Amino acid sequence: MPITSEALPRLQRYAVAGVGPFSGALAQFLLSLLVLRSLGAAEFGTFSFLIIASIFSAGVCSALFCAPLPALLHKSGQAERAALLRCIFAMSGMAALLALAVFLGMGLALRLPFVEALLFAIYAALFLLRWFGRSYFYAIGDRLRTARSDIVYSAVLLVGIGGLAATGRVSLQLSFAVLLVSILAALLTFGLPYLQRQFLSFYPAAFADYRPIWRAHSGWSLLGIVTTEATINSHAYIVTLIAGPTAYAPVAATALLVRPLNVLQNALEEFERPQMAAELAGGRMHAVIHSAAQFRLVLFAGLLATALAAAVMFVLFPNVLFPREYSMAVLITGAALWIGAAAVRLVRVPDSTMLQAGGEFRRLAWSSVVACGFSIVSVLFLLALAGPIWSIGGIIIGEIAFCTCVLHQSRRWRSSPEGANRRKALATSTPRAGQP
Repeated sequence: MPITSEALPRLQRYAVAGVGPFSGALAQFLLSLLVLRSLGAAEFGTFSFLIIASIFSAGVCSALFCAPLPALLHKSGQAERAALLRCIFAMSGMAALLALAVFLGMGLALRLPFVEALLFAIYAALFLLRWFGRSYFYAIGDRLRTARSDIVYSAVLLVGIGGLAATGRVSLQLSFAVLLVSILAALLTFGLPYLQRQFLSFYPAAFADYRPIWRAHSGWSLLGIVTTEATINSHAYIVTLIAGPTAYAPVAATALLVRPLNVLQNALEEFERPQMAAELAGGRMHAVIHSAAQFRLVLFAGLLATALAAAVMFVLFPNVLFPREYSMAVLITGAALWIGAAAVRLVRVPDSTMLQAGGEFRRLAWSSVVACGFSIVSVLFLLALAGPIWSIGGIIIGEIAFCTCVLHQSRRWRSSPEGANRRKALATSTPRAGQP
């Protein structure tokens, strides 16, 4: 699909939306690379597993509070929106407290010292709060606030990484401390009024007020996130549980090559979801389909750049990223498998985002339920048959099943009377940009 003059404004908005997450992806990539090259395989495997788990927790946060937000704001009256936001702010704060306890226990279970486990647990809790804040400002149309937070996070993290590299004092404790300071600085950019709203919103009836949101949206969205995680990251949990962090290390190392692509996907999903919701609210289904096509084009441009960069690295600079003790054959196999998995995933991402914008979380949930079964069984089979690196092939099989189901559900939704009725419902009580 050629890039027309009409596409340029949207592509420019993609650039604004992507600059912060891309800089954050670069910073996290450099930190992971520093840990990979400075510490042992067991420590790198533990670090990578905790990062994967924290990203999953952000997915849970997105399912419970972020994904339903645009659709709910677009079909609620002003009084309903105020009550809805108070409830969601309260629940997101309680979810962060729960994450603090869960990640502390997880770190201790992985035999981290208490201080290291606590540092990462606090980081993971604040990471959830910032993730919710990003989605909130996207939903109300304040994209610059989100971009500013992303850039501050990246800048502080890069400074911290530079300090670790310059002094040569690389450890898990200092790496977690750098992450914590960076996420705290990024959260502060949201401003004192927002932080007061976030931390002072708790009220006893929040659980009861949240129940209708759970039944209508978040329950299905959470099921989708959990089963999607099983589809795309079951290898991380299965390999770490069965074979240990050391065996997971080369799998995580090759995943670094596609991490910037994953960040691009997540950032543009968060950006595109409220845009699609607004277009659906205006009855502009043709605009949504056009947006999905441009979205897919940008994603595949990123995939092509990633694949070319990986090929050049392996041909010309084979040890620039990975220590020599890692087998080059294993690394090349892992990189090829990860790029294949990403290619399948990016086919279905725009349609998944479209269904989320329309509030069709049930359709997505059933698609991921089907796919996760394929992924888990395939990962277990390939791990036993061919070893940890080939477990990534199980992710590809799950992604193929997921992609097939999502594209089918998207076509059904666009053509069905039920989908038309849902889009008409979205067209009522549309808030203005910037209206909470």
